[in-house]
Amino acid sequence: MNVLTPMTSGQPGPLSAPTLRGRRTREKLIDAARGALIEGAGAAEITDIANRAGVSAGLAYHHFGSKDGLVAAVVEDFYDRYASIANQNFRGETWAQREVQRVRAVVRFFLEEPFTRTLFGPLGRSSSVMQAESVCMAMLIERGARNISQGQMDGDLPRQADPEIAAAFVLGGLRQCMSMALKNAANPDVDQLAHAIWILIAQSLGLREGSKS
Repeated sequence: MNVLTPMTSGQPGPLSAPTLRGRRTREKLIDAARGALIEGAGAAEITDIANRAGVSAGLAYHHFGSKDGLVAAVVEDFYDRYASIANQNFRGETWAQREVQRVRAVVRFFLEEPFTRTLFGPLGRSSSVMQAESVCMAMLIERGARNISQGQMDGDLPRQADPEIAAAFVLGGLRQCMSMALKNAANPDVDQLAHAIWILIAQSLGLREGSKS
């Protein structure tokens, strides 16, 4: 089951529930658009995307309404996969032990996913992309706030921080850290980067001394 619901960006979609063939066509178009955007450093034409997917441009418009709608669907697919990694149930004796694993898994996803550099780079300046990202981030923040609340109840985190604000701070900061790391290095080391980011998260949330991580 998807963590994020497709078409959350408000772009028009098909009037009826998609058939299996329709879902496969959507998936092919999203995959083709992702590849085109990566190769084009954030730029792509819907006719080229349709050709890559082996369908007509008209069918692409039918499923996504516009090129912006298709690009938004690619962004939403990225965040859906990101959320499936971030929202795993990690095992650990303490909240901190679980979060160390979560940070490493998310950092690995960002570094291994080819679309990350495009999304966090040139494509991220598009207004339609920013709108799609804001919807996806809002859902991640909601889940992150519940997680931080759990850390507070477990006694690992101080209770004075507002969980929703703290989650927004952490997730926004994580995105900026990844953007900077990918800009500054061709192949950042997963463990080193994850450790550096975890230290910043732990300090910003006021992780209590003695919490095992």
